Order: sequence, then C-alpha cells, then structure tokens
Amino acid sequence: MSESGWNTIDSDAGLFTELVEKLGVENIEINDLYSIDSDTLQALKPVYGIIFLFKYGKLDREYAKMNKPITGEYDSGNEIFFANQTIQDACATQAVLNILFNQNEIELGKELNDFKSFVTGFDSEMIGETISNSELIRSIHNSFSTPNLLAIDNKPPPKNQDDKNDGLFHFVGYIYKNNCIYELDGLKQYPIRHCSCSDQDEFIAKIPQVIQQRISKYDSSELRFSLLAITDNKLEKARLDNNEIEVSQQLNKRELWRRENELRRTDYTGLIVELLKNISKEKTDSEWEEMLQRGRSKTQQTIAESLYKQ
Repeated sequence: MSESGWNTIDSDAGLFTELVEKLGVENIEINDLYSIDSDTLQALKPVYGIIFLFKYGKLDREYAKMNKPITGEYDSGNEIFFANQTIQDACATQAVLNILFNQNEIELGKELNDFKSFVTGFDSEMIGETISNSELIRSIHNSFSTPNLLAIDNKPPPKNQDDKNDGLFHFVGYIYKNNCIYELDGLKQYPIRHCSCSDQDEFIAKIPQVIQQRISKYDSSELRFSLLAITDNKLEKARLDNNEIEVSQQLNKRELWRRENELRRTDYTGLIVELLKNISKEKTDSEWEEMLQRGRSKTQQTIAESLYKQ
C-alpha cells in the first residue's frame, strides 16, 4: 500500500459512509442506487447529491479534446465549490467532497470546515492540489484501499489511450444549487450546468433524466455504471422516529458495512498462496489443469449470469 500517494478504493456505500464519518462529517450516509427514478429518490429524502461512476472511454476523451462537456454547458461564473482532479486515484473521495462542500445544511466537522475556509478564494486547480496534498484526507482515503504490493504512486488522470487498454473508472457528482442542477467533474475545467432546479423535490424529479441523458450518449452495450446517493443518516432518523423495526434494519446494514470494510483492509495474499500450495501438492499436472479449467468455466458462467440479470 502506498504511504505517500493515493490508492484505488471501491465504489461502495458502506465504504464512503465510514470515510466521511472519519473525516468528521455528521449525520450523513451514502446509499447504493439500483435504479435512478424519482420514486427511489423520494424514499431516500433528503438527497444532498448523486455520485455517478462510469467507465472513462473513447467518448469522454473525444469531448475532453474539444474542451466540452458531454451534456450540459460550462458555468464559470456561479459561486460553486469546485476542485479539479490532479491525482487519478483521488477521484472517488474528491467527488464526495465536491458535493459535501456545496451543502450549507451539512455539518462538515472541524477538520473539513477548517479546510474549506483555508481554500476559499483558491481557483479550482489549486483546490484540487490542496486536497491531493492533504495528509488527513489522503490517509483516511487510503485506509479503505485493498492491500496491494504493486501499488503505483502519483498516477496521472486519464489520458488518451486505446480502448482495449482503457480500464479506468471515474467518479462525478451531481447537486442542485443556485437554482440549477450542476455536474461536478474534477477532470473538467468548470462546473457543468444542466437545468433549472429550485428545491429538493424538483432535484429528485429532474436528476434521473439528467443522468439517463448522459448514459444514453454511450454505446448501448456499455453496462458499467454505478450510482450512489448522499443522504441523511437513516439510523439516526429511525431512532428519532422511534421506529424500532427500521432501527433494527439500519443496525444490520451498518454491521454488514463494518464487516465488509474490515475485509477490504485485510491482505489475503499469503493465505491464498498457502491454500493453492496445499491443493496442488497432491495433484498431477493433468489433474491441476483440469481443476483450473473448471474454475475458468465457472467464472465465465457467473459473469454471463450477472450480465443477463442486468
């Protein structure tokens, strides 16, 4: 694991929830969205922002060359907190921070409030550099990365690549502020304005169309998208409502999140190597090859079934 750079982290609701809590943000959690529609978002109100994860590919590079957003239009004049992305693997945390720093009703906590005050007046590139150089933010971000003996420091943001070699994913945020829906993409020059929006209900009504319009620009075979919603803390809300059933469900969800986050921090390399040694030592070469082939077939079947369900 890198001690000085930024490491890749998963797109996961429990991970991001614990991450923002460790940064000192109060009464916030992040939930997976399995569909993007108004009814789903209404059930999660209040929704402070949406995080959109997608495969950064040919279309994105083409618009980047033209210095244009894929949908919407640049807005350089509104009072939006916006940080450019200067380190590739920081984009997940940066997308979250871009949303949180634009919400006046969220209690950021002392550390992030001090940080926001410090960078006020900086341009977007300098804010991005300051985030990338924050030891606090980087160390908490990296605490959720899977141990990797081959981690590479300071990888640049996505550049021009052949599609076949492009394995990069990118996070952007969507918020409503100053009577508009904005897209906050750290790889873009400015915030991107999409449409008018006056309140929470209108945001919930319009944001599905904004995101669907973006998705429609990609090839129809592209299925690698993920969505997360930044909301209030549902456990605390259930406790305030004296809803014992909901409290129990939320406690179970958070216990699952806790276990998954602990597993992410564990390096299983040694265990896997020893298991393979024990399995293979009594096998002939042909038996070993046959077992590997069964494993490959099972993996391909699992992937095919997963894609069919989507």
